Amino acid sequence: MIFLVTPGTVSNPRKLRGGQPPKKILAGLSSIFPRGLMLSPIWWRFALEYPLLRYSFALTPFPVAMLIWPDLALPISGAPLLMFIFINFIEGELLSYSSRERREKVLPAAESARRMDLFRHRARSLLTKIAAGRDLREGELTLVVEQSPMAPVPPLTVISLQSALEGSPVLDLDAGERALILSQLFDDDLTERDFHKVSLRENVFLHAVSLEARSISAHARMAALARAEVRDDRLAPQA
Repeated sequence: MIFLVTPGTVSNPRKLRGGQPPKKILAGLSSIFPRGLMLSPIWWRFALEYPLLRYSFALTPFPVAMLIWPDLALPISGAPLLMFIFINFIEGELLSYSSRERREKVLPAAESARRMDLFRHRARSLLTKIAAGRDLREGELTLVVEQSPMAPVPPLTVISLQSALEGSPVLDLDAGERALILSQLFDDDLTERDFHKVSLRENVFLHAVSLEARSISAHARMAALARAEVRDDRLAPQA
């Protein structure tokens, strides 16, 4: 699941303030939640990132066992070491790839490098288009892609555009910029799941690509201006 983070797409935008690019979004209890109803799939996928919810799910067999065997309720409830081992097994073996050997089996090294190069190329292209469209002359833009380390569940990919130019590192994006990122970063040649395998293999789940506004060519700025004119023509009311 892909979620594009901006101050307008999250329910608690104040948590996006502070820090410097690349700012982590999926980091412990500072995680944000999508704006909207709790019934949406993306909302519940975010909820899985909270350790307390995962621990509660992992410990479900213990209260069930107490109901089935009430005579063993006291010894079961007094076995914190067993609960700790069980949680560690769920977190370390089932939900993530803790060993290097297991991670290396996910993807060959050459294919991982190829996918990373493709990702960086697309990220730089997107940054060039967005910075040129904003007519930025100074400063640095960073495209940040953060993925969940959990392996067997659907991948969660959080994308944000960050910069130290404004008070909050996570920038607001207009509809055109959001559409550009969602349509050109991942596709059939490099899907979200394909890139998640790279993250799992390398054991790196925060990927950041930066671009200096001064490095943007005049050609890229003219192309951005042309795209803006086409977009304005489409939005203009018909006579």
